[in-house]
Amino acid sequence: MEWNYSELAAAAGTPSYIFSEQAFRERAEEVKKAFGERVDLCFSIKANPFLLSVLPDEFTRVEVCSPGELTICEKLGIDPDKIIFSGVNKSADDVACAISYGVHRVTIESLNHLAYADEEGRKTGKPVPVLIRLADESQFGIDEDVLTDIIARRDEYPGIKIKGIHYFTGTQKRRAKEVIKETERLSELTDSIREQFGFSIEELEYGAGLDADYFKPDAGALEA
Repeated sequence: MEWNYSELAAAAGTPSYIFSEQAFRERAEEVKKAFGERVDLCFSIKANPFLLSVLPDEFTRVEVCSPGELTICEKLGIDPDKIIFSGVNKSADDVACAISYGVHRVTIESLNHLAYADEEGRKTGKPVPVLIRLADESQFGIDEDVLTDIIARRDEYPGIKIKGIHYFTGTQKRRAKEVIKETERLSELTDSIREQFGFSIEELEYGAGLDADYFKPDAGALEA
């Protein structure tokens, strides 16, 4: 795609951010084609909330990481059934507001989040669909042994319905072997959970954080 930057600057003024809906749509199509129909694409609003109003059809989920981002979605009329309410700093009121709005999933990133979602589900009489965030040797998320304990004792939490696992390990992964290693770990974990607890993980929200250099012609290419 060839842009005349002088004309854009003259029309929009400077400094300005210029977004190409066509480039956005084409990249979404490429990614969707690469992963196939079994994989849903999720757009994280923190990447750029300005693009929510022109979100390509290839994105079937929107990840929201704060009450402010949820408010943006409400103002833009984003279908709440598409929203995954993520973020490590959710309060009980935040969870209640998200559920009231009708969000698709809520991530459980601490035992406090587990308590909030369970309490809200008990109040409404409708279990809250949740994704448990698996930690990756960091302060964010729940350790694997705690995650499996929650699943083992899932009957003690009638206010939630465990739908799957959320796993994000950082951005700018430059080598495919890193992604392969992580997805293999997830595969082994889901197999182990099914064998030990008779519970099938329905969904995996995996944030690969692929490398993207915005100033090169082959931006976004992943090394082998």
